Amino acid sequence: MIILICLLFFGSCKKEGEFLIKPIKAIKPFDMTGYAIGDVLDLYFDGVKIRDYYGSISLGVVSPQLAFENDVTVMQLRKKSTGEIVYEQKFNINDAKNEVPKFYFDGAKVTNNYQYPKPQGNEYLVNFYFDGPKDLVAVDIQMEVLEYYYDSNNNLVVVNTTAFPIAADVGIGKWTEYLTIQPPPNMVPTQAGTEFYPVVTIKSSKTKEYLLNGGAIENAVQIELPDQWTSSGKTQSIHIQAKISDSKALYFELYNLVQLFP
Repeated sequence: MIILICLLFFGSCKKEGEFLIKPIKAIKPFDMTGYAIGDVLDLYFDGVKIRDYYGSISLGVVSPQLAFENDVTVMQLRKKSTGEIVYEQKFNINDAKNEVPKFYFDGAKVTNNYQYPKPQGNEYLVNFYFDGPKDLVAVDIQMEVLEYYYDSNNNLVVVNTTAFPIAADVGIGKWTEYLTIQPPPNMVPTQAGTEFYPVVTIKSSKTKEYLLNGGAIENAVQIELPDQWTSSGKTQSIHIQAKISDSKALYFELYNLVQLFP
């Protein structure tokens, strides 16, 4: 059995309603990094559920540690929907390091890497995985070039928006194919004193309306776009999670898996 320092799992471990307080033989550093998508991963130590994970998995800067009650402890990652054990690792009290190798869980299996194509030349490749509300069937992702200026009170005023589709009818809970993003074209101002700025936005495929309150600015997501002077290519694998805040407002949380698996 294992006890984990509360800084790591934000509370004492319980089993059948009782706190597991037992003599500790040793306390050792512990680390785990990975990504889970498609299903939630439940983390177990010696049969005791500690917590669950979805999206980015990192223990951060809390200096996590394992407290050994016995010489060997067993960690398991289980698929929440079925309880299936998709990964298991044993830790020994005499090991120099107690570390889980970086992993990627695709909803079915755990692998030690996330695979993606390398760009050719200056091409920008991107694919998307969208997690959203259950009543949202599909979304459209587009680049919108905003024509804007700042008024005398330094307020941003958008006078025109031109949309260029990136991906249409992106289903919930699955990766799209890799798409090539083109640089925004040279735009002709509709009035004097304006400038142009491209953003990537998300709309409902059914209603063609933005998912969040507001316009293109409020619905912009952080995705790198090429420009006319781009000389080197880039691949991005963007996991977009639409979440509900404590105030019941919808917001986006993005993660580029290529950053975790360079």
